Order: sequence, then C-alpha cells, then structure tokens
Amino acid sequence: MRTRIFRPGNHGSAAVLGPLEADVMNAVWLEGTSVTVADVMLVLNKHRKALAYSTIKTILTNLADKGYLSKRASGRANTFVAKQTKQEFERDVVDGVVSSLLRDYRNPLLAHLADELSADPETIAEFERLLAQRKKMSGR
Repeated sequence: MRTRIFRPGNHGSAAVLGPLEADVMNAVWLEGTSVTVADVMLVLNKHRKALAYSTIKTILTNLADKGYLSKRASGRANTFVAKQTKQEFERDVVDGVVSSLLRDYRNPLLAHLADELSADPETIAEFERLLAQRKKMSGR
C-alpha cells in the first residue's frame, strides 16, 4: 500500500482516505465479502445523496489501485474485496501516526498522553494493565 497521509481535521477512515473513499470502504467493510459496484451503490444510497454508478465504480477502482481493495473480473462485472478488515486498517493507521509522532515528537507526545490519561482513572488503569501485559510478554 502507498504511504498514508493523515488528515487530523477529518474523522474516522476519512482522516486517511478521502470522504467518498471512506464511505465506499465502509460500505465494503459493512458487506464483509466481495462486492460489486451495484452492491456498494445500494448500501451508500440508503444513507446519503445518491451517487452515480460511474462515480462508485471509479472510487472502487481507485481504492484497488491504491492497494486497499482487490479487484477481480466476474463475468461482465468486477468484484472487489477489502484487503484488510476495518480493525486492521484502523490499527495500521494508528501505528503509522503514533510511530511517526514517537520518532519526531517523543517527549511532547508522552506529555500529552500523560495529561489526557490523568483525567480519567479508568483509562489510567486500562493503560497500566496494557503496559503490564506488554512487559510480561517481552519478559521484562
């Protein structure tokens, strides 16, 4: 897959994909299996202003070209399937953003996390549990 650009002003998968790409990927993930342009069209047009068949086809093809979907000919139509689950995609996005921040802004990032976590005892407890789990796994 290509290098992802993170757009902090956007929400969810649109922070990495464009808004329409995010809607299309969410439709593909919702279906959970290989989809056609018509399948995605049905899902999307229930929740938003109708998009043209050609628009959805172009977005699906672009997502395949970018490495997010696999594209396969199926008779006269093409089918598309996500290369990752939504959870795997989100984990990769978080890994990429946090790794970059740790590399370039380690101390400000850690200070920010400490500030954010200190406001909520439940979050602190969860973070401490995760740290202990990771330490145990690495033998430290």
